[in-house]
Amino acid sequence: MRTSFLPVTALFASLLVATLSGCSAGPEGPAPAAPPATASASASATASASAPAAEPTGTPPIDADLPGCPSNDTDRPDDTYAAKIPDVDGDGRADSQWYAETSPFRYGITTASGATFSVADGLAGPGQHSGWSAQLSNGVIVTVLDDSRGASLHTIVACEFVTPLDVTGSPYRFDMQDLRGNGTGVGCVPGASGVELNGFKAVERADGTFDVTSTQINVAVDGQTAANGIRSTASGLSASDPAVLAAQTSSCGSIPVVATSGR
Repeated sequence: MRTSFLPVTALFASLLVATLSGCSAGPEGPAPAAPPATASASASATASASAPAAEPTGTPPIDADLPGCPSNDTDRPDDTYAAKIPDVDGDGRADSQWYAETSPFRYGITTASGATFSVADGLAGPGQHSGWSAQLSNGVIVTVLDDSRGASLHTIVACEFVTPLDVTGSPYRFDMQDLRGNGTGVGCVPGASGVELNGFKAVERADGTFDVTSTQINVAVDGQTAANGIRSTASGLSASDPAVLAAQTSSCGSIPVVATSGR
């Protein structure tokens, strides 16, 4: 078994937030990357690109009355890349995320309580695939998988993965390279009570500076649906601005990212 830990972009969401001007987003579906966004054209498509980010809510103290996910007999595949992440099953203990290169690729979680569950990575990109999981301000745990061209959104509900649907009834997707004009990344930004999931789109202007549009993605507490929300834009940013760089990645603050080897 191999283990790798890929560092994520440092927290710099505040730099972007300080320059954003709020405006309402239309009732579009998901957006960024394939079908709806990753390849899909759901409202989420417009929201791709993740603004830098603050770290997800802190891990609560261990509570004996919160056993976490029940232990099962599912084994983690041998050929995996793993990293510790903050608690995702509510027992206050750090859990583990991993990516398996078995066919098809699978992203999974192994909790401190002994439960292992995973989701097949349906992305078709030929290079490295990566993923991360984090808790949003409304308590829902989201998982984002990407292949550098698009990204898929998932949630963890009752110790299993769920794929939220956009306003068209299709799986919510993000665009990672603006291949369909929907965005360039996805990630987390700080909110009043925790982090929020955002899609980002970085567009270069004629003078070499960038405009970064951030669209908040509202993921239902039950993890079943996701829709675009408030949209804001920061203009005239340099190519090296942290907000521009973050808008072209998939990450969530200091949450670890695990990935395949890219072979």
